Amino acid sequence: MATMNDVARRAGVSLATVSAVMNRSAYVSPELTDRVHKAAAALRYRVNALARGLKQGSTRTVGMLVPAFASPDPFFTDVVQGAEITLRERDYSLLLGQTHNKAAEQSRHIASFRARLIDGLLLFQAPGSDSELDGIIEEKKPVVFVGRVPSKIRADTVATDIEAGTFMGVEYLLRKGRRRIGLLTQRDSLSVREFRLKGWRRAHAEAGLTPATNLHADSEISSEAGFVATRQLLSSKTLPDAIFADNLVLTIGVVRALQERGIAGSLEVVSSDEAEWLDVFHIPISTVVQPSYEVGVTAARLFLDRVTDPERPVETVLLKPALKIREGTHSTCQ
Repeated sequence: MATMNDVARRAGVSLATVSAVMNRSAYVSPELTDRVHKAAAALRYRVNALARGLKQGSTRTVGMLVPAFASPDPFFTDVVQGAEITLRERDYSLLLGQTHNKAAEQSRHIASFRARLIDGLLLFQAPGSDSELDGIIEEKKPVVFVGRVPSKIRADTVATDIEAGTFMGVEYLLRKGRRRIGLLTQRDSLSVREFRLKGWRRAHAEAGLTPATNLHADSEISSEAGFVATRQLLSSKTLPDAIFADNLVLTIGVVRALQERGIAGSLEVVSSDEAEWLDVFHIPISTVVQPSYEVGVTAARLFLDRVTDPERPVETVLLKPALKIREGTHSTCQ
């Protein structure tokens, strides 16, 4: 690989001039700057970002961990896009990892990120203890929790108001006369599961009702697990007349189970998250639309604000969802 010395010799300038041009650390005349750039291009020279980061105390990289990005539910993809575009505008690069919602995978990625001297971390936290997460927090690196509100760590956080969104969807079903509304939650989703239950119970309480405990089921995050959990909801003598699903991955399993029982047209389904393919789905599924792109943008903004002012107060931002109602071929937003 070409070095700065090689570029300096080819351009006929000093090493200090090449360094000033490449790092934009001092004024260099346009004529010399052009010579340095042409020499670097001819030699295919690339700045060693890690070495520069060691010298400057910043690698301009941010790690981000999500449970999954190969999914029919575009939520995580949209969050990542919002964060990446916002960080790119400030000359930061995003390093992305997938945890499968497992603490061991989360820890492995964070260890790798720390070895690469990232400037901070955007994290959908996996359940369980993680010494690597503890380590990066102890280093006082900016860490922004995304999507899930941490229970024991004080740090900047951005999420959707899950309780409000669940309340909104369940209240809509209750207004339509549904009285046995099943709730399908993702197991090990930390605060998300708890806020879902709060919203479900609060909507019933404000309608003067108490939901039966057998109307709630937990599931892993897969369509097959959603299928099995929905079968559980349908196993009681009195069937639910509606189901609220935690996300679109589980919703696919819900619909499969309803089809198996031959009741897909008579039992209403509401899901959190939104996707274009729902508009051509064979049964109308209303959704609680999460502002996923804005979640990513806000996560990146909280990171940048923390870099600018490390002593600023910890901030928690809960973004408001919206209800998209699908009835037949028509849809409306509330």
